Amino acid sequence: MATTAIFNGTVPESDSDSDVESASAADFLGTYQVFLNFRGPDTRYGFTDYLYHDLVGAGVHTFRDDNELREGEEIGPELFKAINDSKISIPIFSKYYAFSKWCLRELAQMVKCREDGRQMIYPIFYDVEPGEVKRYQDYKDGTFQEAFRKHEEDKELDRDTVQQWKEALKVVGKLKGPELKKVTNGHEGALVKIIVKKVLLKLKKNNMHLPKDLVGMQAHIEKLKELLNSDSNGLRIIGIRGMSGLGKTTIAKAIYNELNKFFESHCFLEDVRGKSQQEVDLINLQKHLLSKILKRKIPKIDDVDEGTKQIKGAIHGKKVFIVLDNVDDIVQIEKLAANHNNWDLYGAGSKIIITTTNKEVLLASKVISYYKPELMGDSDALKLFCKFAFERNSPLEGSLLSIEKDKGQWEATFEKLKAIPRKEVQERLRISYDALDDVQKQIYLDIACFFTGVDKMNPCYMWDDCKFHPREGIEALIRRSLITVREDNILRMHDQLRELGRQIVKQNLADPGERCRLWDHGEAFDTLKKHLVPSKSKCRTYIWPGDNPHEEHAWIIGSMASELKSLKDLCIEVKKKGIKSCTMLMLGSIIIFLGLVDINEVHF
Repeated sequence: MATTAIFNGTVPESDSDSDVESASAADFLGTYQVFLNFRGPDTRYGFTDYLYHDLVGAGVHTFRDDNELREGEEIGPELFKAINDSKISIPIFSKYYAFSKWCLRELAQMVKCREDGRQMIYPIFYDVEPGEVKRYQDYKDGTFQEAFRKHEEDKELDRDTVQQWKEALKVVGKLKGPELKKVTNGHEGALVKIIVKKVLLKLKKNNMHLPKDLVGMQAHIEKLKELLNSDSNGLRIIGIRGMSGLGKTTIAKAIYNELNKFFESHCFLEDVRGKSQQEVDLINLQKHLLSKILKRKIPKIDDVDEGTKQIKGAIHGKKVFIVLDNVDDIVQIEKLAANHNNWDLYGAGSKIIITTTNKEVLLASKVISYYKPELMGDSDALKLFCKFAFERNSPLEGSLLSIEKDKGQWEATFEKLKAIPRKEVQERLRISYDALDDVQKQIYLDIACFFTGVDKMNPCYMWDDCKFHPREGIEALIRRSLITVREDNILRMHDQLRELGRQIVKQNLADPGERCRLWDHGEAFDTLKKHLVPSKSKCRTYIWPGDNPHEEHAWIIGSMASELKSLKDLCIEVKKKGIKSCTMLMLGSIIIFLGLVDINEVHF
């Protein structure tokens, strides 16, 4: 008789949410991942009990029927649902298994689910051979043959039902599954560990959730494998660094999913920065890490220091794989993965990955190897766009974008995103900005509004005069992956980061004149017209051509200083009289970028 017990306890927190095929517990919300099918008197209080508790302890939502005796001939709705919803059914074939009508009914339903493609069957041959299950009639003195002789003589059973049971045994008997005597020489505990590991692998329980068909991900995985030297027995600690939104977490999840099965213990701690704002939050992270390493619940940790001590003991000598995602402070690394002076606690072959926007965190932790993902190339970017827009790798004639009536809608959406970036993107990027000090923020905003693509020495003169310590400030922005400066000395900033800076400056201020910086030519000239009031002799202002304030060129003639009462600084770069030049001026606290201006006459 089959027995099964409903486990209605809370499923332990997982460091992953797998995709549809990976069937994590969170995906089921009350349904089951594994259905145990067994004859109670044979294995209930021994092997099946060990297996059930180990599966539950590993976070697998497992069904086990606790009823000793079943009444009626049909599978009830509860059992029926448990079988149908499970991703894996595990029949445990014991010596007297076939005498149980309930076991056979459940087995027949399991085979039906398998044939429909809804379920996987993983048989365990406890104290019978696979041959006796699939060819019981060949075993004249076997218990399976004796059981079916009784079923065939039972007048309450029709022939079709008994035949279904025979066919089910034949199908499942051919499936590959471990034999207790052959695999572990009769050691039940060892076999339970093998089964749990196999089930986790089949469910991909340990994997992090990732979208299907990621574009360009395999190249990142191969580069990280090389850095990790994944085939070696040495400890490897590497960083993945770059601006927010670059894909560091996704890349870390992909390599974690690829390699975690090769480690004794492993854990992915996602968004460490966001989940460690308070001491209690950091303690919760420590408890989660310890539960993954030790494979059991951690009852209590009084403070962070105690948690760190427990982690050191847990990792000692073990081959572990740990990912610390979105770290922004060295303290987080020291409290979760030990101080760099204690790296030797880890067992041979251990790997640690740290993702961060802050290069300083890696340097302070003595992490000398890091991977900085490149921005997606045009080919991959087009492929990614097409996957979302057309659900294919490339656009076709007649697709949405080539239909004229929809083209205007796409263009309008594109212009809207340029003007008002998506809120969730801006919030993620702003994390690095908020970590800057006040002076560094001013330098960041200047670059976002005016100096992207400009030689860094040009604004440095202004920042020096403002006591902004530009060399230190620029280095801080580089370390936090907000800008890049290469050999050509040009300040570079990603478009999304530039738009973030400009949105910060706007701060819901509808009147451009109230903003601290102006970079749009039209708004700049409108503001100039309000301040540059032509006098009888000293200042005349002309907007050329056609008095259009939105043109990128202007004639400014005359002496402006006496008319601009709030003018603090005027900065005009003139290479030669009459040549277009990059021009900036400050009206009080407002900085105006005039773009390329034809300078005809300037008086100071």
